[in-house]
Amino acid sequence: MHTLMPSYCCPHTDADYCACRKPLTGMVDTACKDFEIDLKNSYVVGDMGMSDMVLARNIGAKGILVLTGVGKGGLNEYRYTWQEIEPSFIADNLLDAAKYIVKDAG
Repeated sequence: MHTLMPSYCCPHTDADYCACRKPLTGMVDTACKDFEIDLKNSYVVGDMGMSDMVLARNIGAKGILVLTGVGKGGLNEYRYTWQEIEPSFIADNLLDAAKYIVKDAG
């Protein structure tokens, strides 16, 4: 049975230069201390290529870009900020992302 984990949130601004603001790995590092997480079989789902998809690469997880929110802009005008990264999947919405994860995870 799959379990939902708690959420982790960075309370800082860019000016704070913290270690937990994406795409840095501080929040994930904390979650890994709290739970046994297999990052290679984990997913980062988000609409920001320059933070979410870069975070996925930084932790060795699969990145799923959701086109809602700013996701479409991330594929167009902001793609240069993360051009070296290819998402594992591009989803039209969160439901499509969830369906991909269920299918991919087997």
